[in-house]
Amino acid sequence: MPAPTPPPTLSFESGLAVVRGVDAPEAPDCLRWDARVHALVAAGVHYPQLREWAASHGVAELSAPSTLEVPSTLDWRAPREAQQEGLGRWRAAGSRGTVVLPTGAGKTYVALLAIAATAAECCVIVPTRALVAQWFTQLADAFGVEKVGAYYGDEKSRRAITVTTYHSAFTLFEQDGARFGLLICDEVHHLSDGAEGDARSWHDALTIAPAAARLGLTATYPDGRDSMLAKLVGPVVYRRAIGEMTDAELARFALERRYVDLTRAERARYDGCTARFEAYTEKSGWRSAAPTGSEAWKKFVASTLRNPSARRAWRDFLERERIVRMAEAKFDECARLLRLFPGEQSVLFCGGVDMAMEVSRRFAVPMITASTPASERHAVLAAMRHGTIRAVATVQVLDEGWDVPNAKLGIVLGDSTRGGVRQHTQRLGRLLRRQGDQVASLFEVVAAGTWEFYASQKRSAGVRRVAEPQLGFGL
Repeated sequence: MPAPTPPPTLSFESGLAVVRGVDAPEAPDCLRWDARVHALVAAGVHYPQLREWAASHGVAELSAPSTLEVPSTLDWRAPREAQQEGLGRWRAAGSRGTVVLPTGAGKTYVALLAIAATAAECCVIVPTRALVAQWFTQLADAFGVEKVGAYYGDEKSRRAITVTTYHSAFTLFEQDGARFGLLICDEVHHLSDGAEGDARSWHDALTIAPAAARLGLTATYPDGRDSMLAKLVGPVVYRRAIGEMTDAELARFALERRYVDLTRAERARYDGCTARFEAYTEKSGWRSAAPTGSEAWKKFVASTLRNPSARRAWRDFLERERIVRMAEAKFDECARLLRLFPGEQSVLFCGGVDMAMEVSRRFAVPMITASTPASERHAVLAAMRHGTIRAVATVQVLDEGWDVPNAKLGIVLGDSTRGGVRQHTQRLGRLLRRQGDQVASLFEVVAAGTWEFYASQKRSAGVRRVAEPQLGFGL
């Protein structure tokens, strides 16, 4: 007597949606036969589509996401208008898409509301370990610490709500992705087509994840480079600009650019480095050696490994950057601004660790960089919140995700991304948490007659678009 044919099934296995017991012609087009598992398979991102197909074709689902028990005792505050509208638009779009709100407008609270509304186990994905700790605290306060886990590095705690990094998400989803019905991607612009670094590998994590509900959060959405973002997370479903929320929900702000001159010695060194670098550029023709400027630059940097002339040009380029970053007049102007606002707590944004160290030494303020231990970061930011320290010097670390609610003065002494609108907007956002009628002030100190001047001019046009309709002075 032949063995009975097993019933057809749909399951999630190691990042794949797996269908067994169904003939290929009867299956959706996204499925392909995989001889290694003797089944039809598709990337996990297709799982919601296959779930609908399975329900209508008598295919048993073996890997349904887990539900989340939302405490009935939660003391939710009334959401602000933008938060309520953002959540409503996201739910109306099938619980899939990105909400774009300025820094300080309460994107995290939108996420908490989405978790409660979805009532599904959730994974929150963030770009840095520092943000894991920040999200963990807020989620634990809202839902209870027993429901929240962290999955990164040596920490491998999976709970109903799990916070992970984009670096660790692939492993988490491969092993345990079926349990999560909701993904929340913080600072989702890191997944854009034009993002640098690890964006491509981070795409893989969202490609194998089977969650149907996906919420992206950012203050700076990468318009024009968002095809992968739209595919993996969903399109922008709600957007508010800084200017639209000023006065009502964010602090009013003023922007000003201050120009300083290089000393005679600094100018001589700067001009010498520039002349030698440009001479090599013209002779080698590397700028026209690739279709785009970024590709040409990557080829030039790669050539420094084997070409002595390219290495000398590279050293001249780096020295030119250092001269601008460490210009003596920048420290003098920083001192003037701190005297001009004696009662304001300040964030001093530096272009490199060397500059942050010098700012910290000269003005006797603490410094936060990527290498600062988490406990020290927490202590410094707590002291800022309590008003026991006046200022902090930082390199990129405070550009995203961190709240410095009492700080209403920002001084940009250097731009670590050479003119990025996104970075400048994020730095402005650090100052916009409303504190009564206080006005936030962001000063950009620029070395005149250098590459920094042109980068600043280019950036100001982008910031103007972001800041409309409320513009400060001096842009």
